[in-house]
Amino acid sequence: MNDRYTMLDSSGSASLRTRLRACRSFLLTPGSHPERFPGARMGDGIIVDLESSVAPADKDRAREAALAFFRQPPEADFVRILRINSPRSVEGLRDLLALHEVGGPDALIIPKCQSADEIGLVADVLDSACSTIEIIPMVELARAVFVAHHIANAHERVCGLFLGGGDLAADLGAEGSWENLLFGRSCVVAAAATTGIAAIDVPYFKGDEAGLKFEASASRKLGMTGKASLHAEELETINAIFTPSPVDAVPHARAVMNARAAAGTGTPVLNGHVIEPAMIREAERVLAIADRPRKN
Repeated sequence: MNDRYTMLDSSGSASLRTRLRACRSFLLTPGSHPERFPGARMGDGIIVDLESSVAPADKDRAREAALAFFRQPPEADFVRILRINSPRSVEGLRDLLALHEVGGPDALIIPKCQSADEIGLVADVLDSACSTIEIIPMVELARAVFVAHHIANAHERVCGLFLGGGDLAADLGAEGSWENLLFGRSCVVAAAATTGIAAIDVPYFKGDEAGLKFEASASRKLGMTGKASLHAEELETINAIFTPSPVDAVPHARAVMNARAAAGTGTPVLNGHVIEPAMIREAERVLAIADRPRKN
């Protein structure tokens, strides 16, 4: 079985790919504002940003604040991610060098990723440091949409894809509504599914709760596994929408996994139907969410 589908890492703990697929919400917050970091614990993960939300004059200060945060001991059921500057830029190379020296997050996000070669470059740097940090490419340019499956399959360190809706809308010359970005979202979901990794949706930018609920619900139904937010107060709403139903989804997932266990090395069957690998992967995601300690 491909390592990408392995549920456990070498220590017997859940792999980052498994953990990330079970993350419903992420606070995306500037590294230059570390006072906002604690609010992320209302969700399942944090994305500390060194890129577009940080002014050029604040890059060094944001990097130091982020690294100080990532030096803290990790927490169970909470994923810590760093969005670096583009590795094609001087600031991005400085970000990678800093990680090379001190380690830190569970994963890093490559903004405006355009090719598998770009991921290979970052992976080589991480390999040279014997780092365990994994990679989440951002799909936020039109050309990236059309090679999303190549990006998802670029390297074994790739553990998720993150849709960058604001930049994608600008690149397309489109308004950033959910419907206008449906094709891009669909490509991200499909590409992530080819390797069994997370598909993370763009934050909702308009600030009204009704719009947030509509967009988050539509994205979850499409197949997104989680959603980022710019505001800690939105995390509870996103968590609720991305939490599987305890009435039908969770019992079905348990039935799938029980059937798989009962089949041993044979083909698992439930209610007369063969259980496909994708069904098992989804059941694993559902139960990882259902069985985690409840935050909200």
